[in-house]
Amino acid sequence: MGRFLSDNFEATHQKVGTFQVVNGVKIGGNVASYFCLSDGTVIHAVAGPLGAKEFLREARWAVDLRKLAASEAGGDPIKYRLALRKGHLERLASENGLRLPPRTLPVVASGPPPVPTSNEIRTKAGRALGNQGQVHTLLAYYPLPQLSQLYTIVFEDVLKEKVSTLPVDAR
Repeated sequence: MGRFLSDNFEATHQKVGTFQVVNGVKIGGNVASYFCLSDGTVIHAVAGPLGAKEFLREARWAVDLRKLAASEAGGDPIKYRLALRKGHLERLASENGLRLPPRTLPVVASGPPPVPTSNEIRTKAGRALGNQGQVHTLLAYYPLPQLSQLYTIVFEDVLKEKVSTLPVDAR
């Protein structure tokens, strides 16, 4: 798994939440993983902890989706984002049984994508989804967002944690 990840991704981390360590036991906190392009745009994300096999599956899917989108797009950025959207819509349908009507999705146009909001996951259907279904919904509505515009939504609205710069509290 390590070789696959190092061959396909640049590893980095950022602490955005906090937790306590009481008598050596971690209390609170969470994790989100993002598969990004070098410009900080998000191909795929995973909300919550995963085992090694599940994480590798998601990483491979992100690589395959990126390659497929690049192949289908032929250098056209709009087609690239549409192919990414299609991948997330397919996962949303196959894993959650939710098919989003195309007319409800924002138009993918040239220029930067719209700034993501949490409105789509605050609906009755969105709240019924698990963490990963909510992430696929966000990335279907907003394919290829900037990580800086997405991480707060994933951490606070999907994982129900607060973004914080406070240090870890060890007791």
